[in-house]
Amino acid sequence: MQTVTSRVTWLTGVNFSLYTPGWNKRTWVKALRRNILKLHEYQGKELLRRFGVNVQDGKVAYTPDEVRQIAQEYGQAVVVKAQVHVGGRGKAGGVKFSPTPDKAYENGQKILGMDIKGLTVKKVLVTKAVDIDKGKEYYVGMIVDRNVQSYTLMACAEGGMEIEELAVEKPEAIIKHRVDPVAGLRPYEAREIALKAGFEGNLNKLADMMVKMSKAAFELDANLVEINPLFVGEDGIPLALDTKFDVDDNAMYRHKDLADWRELEAEHPLEIEASNYGFAYVKLEGNVGVLGNGAGIVMTSLDVVNRAGAKPANFLDIGGGARADIVYNAVKLVSKDTDVKAIFINIFGGITRADEVAKGVIQALKDGILTKPVRMRIAGTAEEEAKSLLAEVNSDLIQMYPDMFQAAEAAAQEANK
Repeated sequence: MQTVTSRVTWLTGVNFSLYTPGWNKRTWVKALRRNILKLHEYQGKELLRRFGVNVQDGKVAYTPDEVRQIAQEYGQAVVVKAQVHVGGRGKAGGVKFSPTPDKAYENGQKILGMDIKGLTVKKVLVTKAVDIDKGKEYYVGMIVDRNVQSYTLMACAEGGMEIEELAVEKPEAIIKHRVDPVAGLRPYEAREIALKAGFEGNLNKLADMMVKMSKAAFELDANLVEINPLFVGEDGIPLALDTKFDVDDNAMYRHKDLADWRELEAEHPLEIEASNYGFAYVKLEGNVGVLGNGAGIVMTSLDVVNRAGAKPANFLDIGGGARADIVYNAVKLVSKDTDVKAIFINIFGGITRADEVAKGVIQALKDGILTKPVRMRIAGTAEEEAKSLLAEVNSDLIQMYPDMFQAAEAAAQEANK
């Protein structure tokens, strides 16, 4: 089962709690609900370049012909990289080394149009390839840390790998430093961090890169800025090979140029639809749709689904006091997810009435929206009324259980058939 800290990263796609151990439930729920403008790698690099960070050259292509043309312009080996708002591009085959323009064209054909975690690749970044055997890869990042009410700078000598896994397996390898929100990151602090992390090369240049990255984070209201890998070649000069840049939506009125970069079509369509309903929803990669009333109970539901041997396909919080129409929309949303093979509903009724939940589910069944088995535990206010309503329907698709463990196990069994 996942730990509490890894779950936050898992849910949000942003590495919050791995870098801020000790977050309580309330903190990460706020993070989960916060809107974030995720930028593509090429956009993040453009922002870092504006602040003077030494960034690897690259151009965006939309067709294989454009990929080949860029490779010819560079006159050297290139890397073709899918530009989608999900992690794990490399593992999915979305990042390919291309020693010749013809190979770049071929890789462009393979990557453009491919599906990566539900998103279609519509453009790629073509960058000059770097011989990583002739240097070292590091990691640096800035993240909003509400525990210290400022940014935390992180540095690690083991760049290029999955930093989330490293944070779990070797947390001592990540050096963390609270950045003064008024003074910002000072050069001497950056040099000390580079030394502690074990960086080699031109320390002044490394420190200068970190200072400029921190300025970009502060001035652009970023939630997260990462340079990974940060490559230091034989000349000792640091170069940003890849970056992740997320900006707080609440600050868009200060950065109208960044707001223009938003690509709703590049975000997961179910998350867009969920935002229209006002749901706190995160698409995951499992086979059991999960609904609950409150972030805490939904998180618990994810755990028990995992324990039952299945994987949650989503996080969906219908909130408190949800009436039948809201439950109906929630069921409709989850049912659209082709990954979902069964639905687990976990409701503990306080201000949320169990009979309203039952009415919403039953209406979805009557309208033909609900075609997948629902295994649910609904307890508390109006529980008996809910049981009566469901008994009248008497459908094998909808079954109630006395506790969430039994319901989750039943949902997992259905999903794993």
